[in-house]
Amino acid sequence: MTRLDIYQEQQVLLSKERTILSFMRTGLAFITAGIAITSFFQDIMSAQIVGYSLTFIGFIEVFESIRRLLVKQKESERLRRLLEKY
Repeated sequence: MTRLDIYQEQQVLLSKERTILSFMRTGLAFITAGIAITSFFQDIMSAQIVGYSLTFIGFIEVFESIRRLLVKQKESERLRRLLEKY
């Protein structure tokens, strides 16, 4: 593996990290929307279900994004150590 290959792989890894962070941002938006719906429509049961569902989906998305981000950071550290050898 050449130095150029490592740089290219690192660029791909950074773009994947940006995608993961955008998924995290979407999850936070779902949580916010779910909380807003449940607080504004307290008397409507269907709105409560939708609000709680959005909040639940948002939390799942945020936690999954954190898990994926940690994996990508480990890969990035591996590439950084590999690059130091060259």
